[in-house]
Amino acid sequence: MRSLALLPPLCLLSLTLAACSAGAPAPRAAPTGAARIAAECALLTQAGTMMAAAGNAAHDGLLEGCPGSTARDTRPLARQTASLRDGGQAALPPGVARGSRGEAVFRRMITRGVPVSLAIRLTADPLFAEAAR
Repeated sequence: MRSLALLPPLCLLSLTLAACSAGAPAPRAAPTGAARIAAECALLTQAGTMMAAAGNAAHDGLLEGCPGSTARDTRPLARQTASLRDGGQAALPPGVARGSRGEAVFRRMITRGVPVSLAIRLTADPLFAEAAR
């Protein structure tokens, strides 16, 4: 008898779940880690090109860790530390949430030597959105 008392709530729950899932769009697959890395490396390549065009060539290690790159960050330790400090202190641009993957990508660009102003501009690039997914 007791199990019959549970029948109405269970029926209501199953109808609710069926109604919720019937009109829901199919979830979009999250990009793989490799796709995010490729997008971030393409973003760094773009940053390097933009830095060179502005007369401030990027250091050799900008693409360190990117697929196909064997470059290492050979900047003096003081410069690397300054970049790390700049990355940690930079204010987040609009649309980049604290604690998000976007914040990590933004700060990583700066610690690799991308000027803060350029990193802020690059957050509007579709490559940034792909790297931050």
